[in-house]
Order: sequence, then structure tokens, then C-alpha cells
Amino acid sequence: MKTLIQSLAFACLSLCVVNTSFGADDKDKAAKMAEKAAEMNHIAMKDGKLWVMKDGKTTELTETVTLMDGTQVMQDGSYMEKAGAEKKMLKEGEAITWKGKVTDHDKVMKDIEKHKEKKAAKAAKEAEKK
Repeated sequence: MKTLIQSLAFACLSLCVVNTSFGADDKDKAAKMAEKAAEMNHIAMKDGKLWVMKDGKTTELTETVTLMDGTQVMQDGSYMEKAGAEKKMLKEGEAITWKGKVTDHDKVMKDIEKHKEKKAAKAAKEAEKK
């Protein structure tokens, strides 16, 4: 009887550990997806105007926006990082991600296209399985 109880306790403990590890993978995936979304969402200077690309929609920037890292982006293309008091200016063709990283807008757009292609390929594979 003692062996049976120990075996059941061990089985329950094992299931708890396995279940916890699967939950951690889901949290990691969710965090990675959120990080990728933050990289794809950005504000870009194009044709002398600031454009906001968020969740696949593009609109003109009409008010000051605060990014995830505390950076503030103003309508005129200037931005101020949270840590510094120095105002900087986005140049034509530059973009700033929601995480506050300034990069080349064309590079961001290429990354978005790659992501869309991967997503479409994954959807096609899943459709084939069905």
C-alpha cells in the first residue's frame, strides 16, 4: 500500500512538472510574438511626414506618442528618449520601433514582408494537413 501511494504521488508530481514546462513554452512564445509585433509596429519618416504603422494599418501621426521604452515621438519628427533630455530628429527614410530602436525604414518593411511570407507558408502547410 505504501508503494502504491508513493507511486501515485510521484505520478502526480511528474504531471505537474510536465504541465508547468508546457506552460512556460506558451509564455515564451507569447513573449516572442509580442516582441515581434513591437518590432513590426513603427513610426517612419516618409515624404516629410510621420507615418504610424500599427497592427497592419498605416495612418499619419497627429499627436505625440509614447513608446514602450518611454521615448516620446512628436508630430514634427523629433523624439526624446526617456533617459536623455536631448531632442533628436528622425531623418527621411528612418523608422523608430515601438521599443524605441531607430532603424532604416526599408529594412523594417523587408522584415515585415519576410514575416508575412513565413506566416503564409505556415498557413499553407496547415491547410495541406487538413
